[in-house]
Amino acid sequence: MGSDSSLQEDDDPSSQNEHKTNNIKDELAGDKFLEGDDAVKYWFIGSLLWFPIFATLGFILAIKFFQPYFLGDAAFLTFGRIRPAHVNGVLFGFVSSGLIGSMFWAIPRLVNTKLYSSRLAKISAVLWNFALLVGIMMILFLGDTQGREYAELPWSIDVLIMFTLLLILYNILSTFGRRTEKKLYVSTWYYTGTFIWFPIVYFVGNVMWNPPSGALQGITDSIFNWYYGHNVLGLWFTTLGIATWYYAVPRIINRPLYSHLLSVISFFTIAFFYTGVGGHHLLQTAIPEWVKTIAVVMSILMLVPVITFAVNLGMTLRGSWDTFTKDIPFRFIVTGFFFYVLTSIQGSYQGLRSTNSFLHFSQWTVGHAHLAILGGFGFLAVGMMYWLIPKITRTKIYSDRLMSISWWLALIGFTAFFLSMTIAGLVANSAWFQNITVAPVLKLLQFWYVTRAMGGGMVVVAGYVFAYNTLLTFTHSKEPHVEEHIFSISSEQSSRPHSELQRKSQHSISMPIIVFGGLGLFLLMTWMVVAMPALNLDTVNATDMAHPYTVEEAQGRELYKEMGCFYCHSQFVRPQDWAIGRISEQGDYYYDSPHLLGTERTGPDLSQIGGMRPTGWHYLHDRDARTTSPSSIMPPFEFLTDTELDQLVAYIQNLGTYNLDEMSFHPDVPYEYQDKDQPYANYMSAAMMNYNSSNQTYTGDKATGEEFATVFEEGKKTYTERCLACHGCSGNAQGPYARHVVTQPANLHERILSYMPEPGDPYHFWRVSEGVPGTAMPSWKLSMNETEIWKTNFYEMSFATGSIRTVSGDVSDAEAITFSNETHITPPIEGTQEEFATGQKLFNLYCSQCHGVGGQGDGVASILSSGGYVNPEPANFTESGGDFQYYGQYVWKVKEGVETTNMPPWKYALSDDEIYMTIFYIQDFATTDDYNAKWGPLYEGEYARNMRS
Repeated sequence: MGSDSSLQEDDDPSSQNEHKTNNIKDELAGDKFLEGDDAVKYWFIGSLLWFPIFATLGFILAIKFFQPYFLGDAAFLTFGRIRPAHVNGVLFGFVSSGLIGSMFWAIPRLVNTKLYSSRLAKISAVLWNFALLVGIMMILFLGDTQGREYAELPWSIDVLIMFTLLLILYNILSTFGRRTEKKLYVSTWYYTGTFIWFPIVYFVGNVMWNPPSGALQGITDSIFNWYYGHNVLGLWFTTLGIATWYYAVPRIINRPLYSHLLSVISFFTIAFFYTGVGGHHLLQTAIPEWVKTIAVVMSILMLVPVITFAVNLGMTLRGSWDTFTKDIPFRFIVTGFFFYVLTSIQGSYQGLRSTNSFLHFSQWTVGHAHLAILGGFGFLAVGMMYWLIPKITRTKIYSDRLMSISWWLALIGFTAFFLSMTIAGLVANSAWFQNITVAPVLKLLQFWYVTRAMGGGMVVVAGYVFAYNTLLTFTHSKEPHVEEHIFSISSEQSSRPHSELQRKSQHSISMPIIVFGGLGLFLLMTWMVVAMPALNLDTVNATDMAHPYTVEEAQGRELYKEMGCFYCHSQFVRPQDWAIGRISEQGDYYYDSPHLLGTERTGPDLSQIGGMRPTGWHYLHDRDARTTSPSSIMPPFEFLTDTELDQLVAYIQNLGTYNLDEMSFHPDVPYEYQDKDQPYANYMSAAMMNYNSSNQTYTGDKATGEEFATVFEEGKKTYTERCLACHGCSGNAQGPYARHVVTQPANLHERILSYMPEPGDPYHFWRVSEGVPGTAMPSWKLSMNETEIWKTNFYEMSFATGSIRTVSGDVSDAEAITFSNETHITPPIEGTQEEFATGQKLFNLYCSQCHGVGGQGDGVASILSSGGYVNPEPANFTESGGDFQYYGQYVWKVKEGVETTNMPPWKYALSDDEIYMTIFYIQDFATTDDYNAKWGPLYEGEYARNMRS
């Protein structure tokens, strides 16, 4: 009876189905190879082949930064063609294929159901890799690119990729619909969200409703581009990556996830916050300010999902160091996790307005992108393939030693690679912050370019070792793979104790909540950062910088796009950019589609370059940039036909209009200085109205004259202390330090005349405040307040045509006599020949430019000389008028200067001994009788007493 009962139970169909279900669950929980898992192999083979190939393209690019002639004989070998091939190959070939393959392995095990269609997954892999291969070939050999960062693939390829994404979505949703596991583990949320969000991101960001350009008009196109460009990281790689980390880490270390609640917070905040981050790539452009504000706020709020994920996985990893040291695939996976957390924190930091304005355009941002894609998700993809390929082949990895070597090569190489780009970026940003132009900065970066190539070369070698090791595992590995015990993460609670509500939420969270909740948040932010700006910008009109392109210019623009010139040359002037042109406005791009704003400045900005160079210069430069810019690393375009060069030059020479306007040959004053006005200008104009320069008499009211004199003398004092060393006492650039600097200081007489009346006071104030990049002229705003700068400028204006003498010379004469009578000063020096020789040198260096070599007041800067401008005329030291009767008069005049003239108070520049030795030499200009009667006897030294005997 019992036996019969047993047979009956065995023969019962429901009992058999239950056994079969339990067997499937056991197989799924144990990560054993199942029917349909061979689809994963299709994705992995594509990934492991693309890794070394596209990494090699990156290595070629790295070499071109210090060897611009390397592989530059054909269009498909140039930097602008190889770069998008490398970027799209790594993004969608190597990393995406590896993570999608990992997803197709994980999903059946997360929902305890076989994949809906293994055949469909294989077709998807073939379509994906075919689209990528054809698209990259079209970019390389045809120049068929949409010219938008991360969205370069042609429109026809976009259609194929979009179709493949929808096939994958259908496959995974169908699998979820047949699941036997009621609870949806966190990885399934991310996988579902990824393939719901990203097709929308791809469609909108690639403007797929507008073939074949896949672009919109003007500045709007940049908003759509960077909505896609950043969300390809945030809502594709990040969500695929987090799902994979959440799946792999607990499985490998046999420990449940630390907190279900943290994973819920991370998921929904990514859907909302990450969607709006893309605008931080455009903080310095002319997009609406409110869009920039959203981007900055979202960049900060992105720390919420990042920190919750990092804490969740970090706490799950507690105590797993032993696994990290012994399990090489796990080592790759965890290394990727640490790189991802680092790049996320770095991203929020550089999304702030202040840091963004400093760090933008340089290798810093390139390093940041590599840290995310190659460092974070690249290491993860490699780790997953190393972990799963033995399960797929059911054999051990071909070589554990090669696996370990590939990790060390990748880690050391990538670290050197990333640090060199980061340092190169900081070096360039620091130089640009001082407004040193792009070309001279390139010389500062050569060492770091070489270091980057060396580190990148190690990564390439790691890629080939990885591909070799895994391919041989597929083809030659014979030793059976021993499956370890795997923890069933789907059936476990979080390791952290939770409330009853939290435990219920873990079980009850369902697909509709994931789909509609996550989708709703995503669509809301998409509306805010894409649709609303597009509507706002729809009424923008063309500015004077925009013009319809002629046929030749349009063809040149297309060639510019095909050759990838926008990867190195930006086309927008930021508020902090000097000497490039006026700040770019929305209407400047009215006729542009796609936008070519650019993301790097390996070369100079070209947005307003039209007419700034002779047309012939562009022909020489485009054929071989080093003929016109010796330090340039731009590739040669010798292979272009004459017609193509004509088109390219026509486009570039008309960027920002063909500007042939006559100018004062000064750069435009930066926007923050354009409204600056000389606060003491009324003192000067009032004094000038009552001054007769021919007889040097001031007839205005005393108060006005005193106000003028006070500002003038304070400015002269500051000039003597801080400016005289370079610009000279007469402002003619013949100060003593001018002999020591590479770049000659400005001749203030010529300079001030050239900016009177325009650009005038704002320009003068800007130059003193900020200094002059690439010269010894410092930024005086660091140690002087605005009042001091304005008073110095006030005094320097006297170098134009002379000073306004509101204080009579009688005042200075009287002060000198009073000083002499009160002090009865005599020469403190002995009067030796050495002292006389030193005095001569000091006089010739400091004084002769006004007083003349012979001391007759006819120096090169004196009004008495042709082309001179120092007026009132300098003193004549021959004493023909008997000006000096007492030694104290010399001391007073030299030390204190002469009010409202260009005679400086030398006590602020020279030591007392230097002043006394200079006076000793000056007295030699007197007639012999005067010298022997008045000056020689004052000295104790025989040389001074007998010098004129």
